[in-house]
Amino acid sequence: MERFIFDGTHLAYTRQGETGPPVVLLHSAGSSHIIWTPLMAALARDYRCYAVDLPGYGESDRPADGYTLERYTELICAFLMQHGLTDAGLVGNCVGSAISLTLARRYPELFRAVVAINPLTESTAMHGDWRHAAHLVRRVPDGTARALSGWHTPRWVAKGTARSWFTTRRAYRECPYVAPLSSGFPARALVYLVRDLSSFAALDDWPDRAELPPVCVIWGNQNRVLSAVAGRTVNDRLRPDRAEYLDGCGHVPMLERSADVTAIVTEFLAAHLSADSVH
Repeated sequence: MERFIFDGTHLAYTRQGETGPPVVLLHSAGSSHIIWTPLMAALARDYRCYAVDLPGYGESDRPADGYTLERYTELICAFLMQHGLTDAGLVGNCVGSAISLTLARRYPELFRAVVAINPLTESTAMHGDWRHAAHLVRRVPDGTARALSGWHTPRWVAKGTARSWFTTRRAYRECPYVAPLSSGFPARALVYLVRDLSSFAALDDWPDRAELPPVCVIWGNQNRVLSAVAGRTVNDRLRPDRAEYLDGCGHVPMLERSADVTAIVTEFLAAHLSADSVH
């Protein structure tokens, strides 16, 4: 993997594809760039694809703080500027979708298309199956949160987290990308993200929708981490150009229904990322 430095933190990223417009892929909390392996292989035929490991995950550094929507947005914006990735497409899952939508909202001139898979907002998080744990983490005193943040999630917790992403045990067991994600990650990455959920409330309201680039939203109907039902309410306000709700998959539809997600993403990007956007 290649690396770049943001404010003293080393971030890892991988890239595939030699020609075509740029597409940047941003993973979900608890995972890494590896969830994009099948989709990147397909997109790399027509696009220059970049998948970043967010801080705390994969091969990136694990700093003591900075696990907030604002920090993530600054980081990815810096990555885009450093690599000259304008007129780009963004593809995200969960927190990766939240970062993508926040960037598109702030800098619509930089992006040609956004695909937001299972977007994390305050409402989608607080209506998911983890809402009780989220309420607890948000209410603990700062000292307790700091103590929790020093804990490294053991393998069994990481495996349980990954299991919750899938609709069936069989899908979980047969996915070849689960094992590399089971070594654990610093608890601070999730603790501080949950404590920052109020920042994600801005993504539950879209008064400036007309200024966004084209948006496609994909939901796994059986998502247990985030609520697809709440996601429909978000979509009513966002009014995406394309909305898909997929049965038989949860938090990682790009792995559970890889062919379908790849078809949706490639169709949407083909419609909105033209060859003349190459720099």
